[in-house]
Amino acid sequence: MNKIGILGGTFDPPHEAHLEIARRSISQFGLNKVVFIPSGNPWQKKDSTSFLHRFEMTKILINESEYFEISDIEKSEENPSYTYETLLRFDHPKKELYFILGSDTAMNIKTWKNHNKLSELTNFLIALRREDNNETLKEYFPFEYSLIDGEKVDLSSSNIRSKLKRNEINDKDLSKEVLNYIKDNNLY
Repeated sequence: MNKIGILGGTFDPPHEAHLEIARRSISQFGLNKVVFIPSGNPWQKKDSTSFLHRFEMTKILINESEYFEISDIEKSEENPSYTYETLLRFDHPKKELYFILGSDTAMNIKTWKNHNKLSELTNFLIALRREDNNETLKEYFPFEYSLIDGEKVDLSSSNIRSKLKRNEINDKDLSKEVLNYIKDNNLY
């Protein structure tokens, strides 16, 4: 059975922590691959960069690895995109799905459409953010999950956008190629 990681997100912009979390998930849980899914129309983030730019930046970020794929499954979403509906499209008897998310996102899962049905479709892998801990996560996250080993994540897309505006970005935050794309397209 194929073990497929699903890393969905706004990816506005995609950054090195996204890549590191995907690598750790493959290594720790024996995933065959991780599919990155940029949100088509993120219902909780109204002022996102266009799907095309977010898709292209994510494609650039993951270009290096045979273990990573990108999906445009949410591309044509005129209506808000919801994780449950996306996972339904990935559901297959020969695939075991692992939804990868940060603890900040996981703690808000009860606000998601059909959140109570998500555990029927996927396993959950969670990367702790620097400010979060497992005890707090257990209070907010209603499903069984596994923690992704390694250092706590200390990087966010909103933080990177702020750094870009202040011209304080470094190569530990964004790959050179993604940064060049941002500059070439006057994003942020």
